[in-house]
Amino acid sequence: MEFPGIWKVTYYILRTLHMFVNNIMAIPAYTVWFVLLTPLRLWYPKLYWRIESILFKALLSFVVFWTNSGGYKIIESGDDLSSLYDKPVLLLINHQSTADIPCVMSALLSKNNVTSRIMWIMDYIFMYTNFGWISLLHGDFFIEQGKKYREQQLIKLREHLINQYLQQDKRWIVLFPEGGFLYKRRKPGQKFAEKNNLPILEHCTLPRLGAMSTIVDTVGGVNGKNGFIGKKSDHNGVEWIVDMTLLYPKGEAIDMPGICIGWWKPRNMLVHYRAYPMSSLPTDMKGRTKWLYDRYVEKEQILENNYDKDTPLDETDQQARILPRMKRKEVPFDYVWFIICYVFYAVSAYIFWLYVYSPLWSLITYLSSFIF
Repeated sequence: MEFPGIWKVTYYILRTLHMFVNNIMAIPAYTVWFVLLTPLRLWYPKLYWRIESILFKALLSFVVFWTNSGGYKIIESGDDLSSLYDKPVLLLINHQSTADIPCVMSALLSKNNVTSRIMWIMDYIFMYTNFGWISLLHGDFFIEQGKKYREQQLIKLREHLINQYLQQDKRWIVLFPEGGFLYKRRKPGQKFAEKNNLPILEHCTLPRLGAMSTIVDTVGGVNGKNGFIGKKSDHNGVEWIVDMTLLYPKGEAIDMPGICIGWWKPRNMLVHYRAYPMSSLPTDMKGRTKWLYDRYVEKEQILENNYDKDTPLDETDQQARILPRMKRKEVPFDYVWFIICYVFYAVSAYIFWLYVYSPLWSLITYLSSFIF
């Protein structure tokens, strides 16, 4: 492997330093704002979660900046989702690598308030990352994989949907139904498919139904009626399912650390949307399973056509749709919004350093002198 030149190494170092400073500046500041706004969260929760949604979207814009500034662009096609931005939506995505997270953030950031009122369902291991506690405070759900945890985790997910998703007035739910990265799930998925006489997939894997079914049964709104048993909420449950197909050129699934430091060569990542009203989803488990499997067979065809023939995703998908189609286009990045967010968190970090971090550190140092 050829070692990169001095300018490349300098570029990697500068991006790494910027990412480090960005995290040190913004993540603690968000946490302090969370604490300071606690009275508002207790007495006027609706107003608090509107403010929090802006703070959270601002944090996501930093991640999207790392992606965009490295030359990693998102090209989107398929259904025009503009009419769904403020509606409760279940977003299903094929899972390939850690890069999926910034790619999805990049695809959704410009879509009005989608990223600010979103709930992610992700593997519990992400809770221990630098962004983990932010996701925890925001109301995301961390799910633990494995058969012995499955029933317990689905019960916890149901409680989380009722007590947090509904009460915090979240809208979009992000779910990776395959339950893991493609390289980990491909062979077990193929063995399962062969054993049960199901389609054998190469570019994605047959999805697991547990989390999706729990979401549908708990907060799935059908024909404008609540499909859940829970506390009063401002919306009537999830009304749409959006199937997002995520594709990396030539099937090379890059990773998030490589995106952040700019290790990978600039490239376009493709996303394709298909939207289905919740009312079109079968109510019985057998029908629902077939419906979800069919979506992933369709994904397989779309991915295969692009890898083998370089056919654009929107040309591969010729099905009649309910929503109008968009023209294939690059997802824009709003640098004005990014600068506003950066200045806000930089000023917040400076003020908190003077009046929160430094006094707190002095107090800890003073108290520790008596102990040690």
